[in-house]
Amino acid sequence: MTSLPLQPLKTGSLSTQVFETLRTAIFAGQFQPGDPLRELHLARDLNVSQATIREALVQLERLGLVVRTPNVGTQVTKLSRQDIAERVELRTILEERALAQAAARMDAAQFTELGRRLGQLTTAMARNDYFEAAQADLAFHRYIWERSGNHTLYRTLDQLAVPLFAFASIVRGATQQHLDDLVRSHEGLVSALRQNNVQAIRTALRRHFQHGLSEVEIHRLTSAAARLRRPRRGRPATKSNRGK
Repeated sequence: MTSLPLQPLKTGSLSTQVFETLRTAIFAGQFQPGDPLRELHLARDLNVSQATIREALVQLERLGLVVRTPNVGTQVTKLSRQDIAERVELRTILEERALAQAAARMDAAQFTELGRRLGQLTTAMARNDYFEAAQADLAFHRYIWERSGNHTLYRTLDQLAVPLFAFASIVRGATQQHLDDLVRSHEGLVSALRQNNVQAIRTALRRHFQHGLSEVEIHRLTSAAARLRRPRRGRPATKSNRGK
């Protein structure tokens, strides 16, 4: 039996523990993009109730790590090349507008906070901590989108981007890709925002996507996802079944 190490939990909630276990399994490659996560099977394997599994899956869905479809079920987030390209195309247009609006509104204190978030992102990327890097990356962009003052724009970008961040981090984690190059493109975004210049923002954003989600990177991610070997799955361990 293969057991997965559990990270220290912030609470004693069983659903949180199951969430941590499943999240670890996804990033370890035990569950790969497109794999179904069946509540009944997971409940049996982890020796918990289906209600507990359902709560954990809701948490995973909020992070974009799984997709839940009514009357179909839940599967690990998977995007095709076309899915990614379409989302990136729309995100590029909308994010340029969000950044331009944010640049005109941000004050010194908000730039300080953005710098703090960039520091968190840099630390996670330097460690190749794929989950934390993805969450810090999303938090960095969300902070800028929110500063635009356009709540509809924020929500639309969030819906477009969360699956992109999740899918990229899952594949990068499973294939152990290095994240160092992504830091510089975020620094360029901050610099462009400080200039409050639309052309500088457009250029920085283009370079940002060239580092993170260019056509080459999209091809690499989807190809890597297709090539991922399916390891023999063990039974993820929780406190309820470890030692059995």
